[in-house]
Amino acid sequence: MIDPSNPIFVHSDVGRGLLVAKRKGVTIESKNICSSLFHFLSQFVENDLSKIIFPAFNYDYGKTRIYKPHVDPVQVGALPEWVRTNCGYSRSYVPFYSVLSESIAKLNSTQVINPFGKDSVFGQLVSNDATIILLGTGLSSLTFIHHIEEMIGKPCYRYDKSFSGKIVSTHDGSYKCEFIMHVRPLGTHLDYDWQRLEEDLISEKILLSDEDSQDLKFLKARRLIEYWGNQITTDPLYLLDAKSRKYFEIKTSSGSRRVELEEFEEDINEY
Repeated sequence: MIDPSNPIFVHSDVGRGLLVAKRKGVTIESKNICSSLFHFLSQFVENDLSKIIFPAFNYDYGKTRIYKPHVDPVQVGALPEWVRTNCGYSRSYVPFYSVLSESIAKLNSTQVINPFGKDSVFGQLVSNDATIILLGTGLSSLTFIHHIEEMIGKPCYRYDKSFSGKIVSTHDGSYKCEFIMHVRPLGTHLDYDWQRLEEDLISEKILLSDEDSQDLKFLKARRLIEYWGNQITTDPLYLLDAKSRKYFEIKTSSGSRRVELEEFEEDINEY
């Protein structure tokens, strides 16, 4: 399922991930579960730690407009937070959607940062034919979906928004940044039809489960962007659940126009 010569990007839940590891016969250190899971994952890349990438997302920048990569805690799981504080990994200088890695550079910009663009970590997952691993988590953890939306012409049901702020680095000092990403329209229901999407991916043999545990799943980034890209090109609202689709069919004229920030907000920050 995994080519050990290519990177892996890991979304994780420690509790369910622990059960996965036990089913795989992994010896768990009761006093350091995260360490055990980390070494379990390293087996997929033949212990080449430079090929393991973890999300290190922190959403406080939306309010503070300050991102401190060496200080801000990871808000998307105990395992990547343990990696941040124990493994000496570098953290990308990208507000909101930073990652931890030994091999990927800072991915920083002193000008304009687009977390979902071609040059983002998600773009690098595609160019390096990486495998996305869901360890104890569901498909709804898949932030990569926003990269696909961006690369297939930007989603008609989201608009771009700018977040000016600064990055405060222990090593590189403080500098201003302009962060732009597509966001959920303020005050609307917008969600993806995760169950249908998962069923489609299983049917297409894109989402694969480990033979010993359904809580360990694998997706190839390149194969996923190809498949979902084709679906979105045919139907711009393909990813959405029924309630979202009904609303945005009207707001976007069935996907033929893109919503605009001014339709939903003035100066309120939403992401």
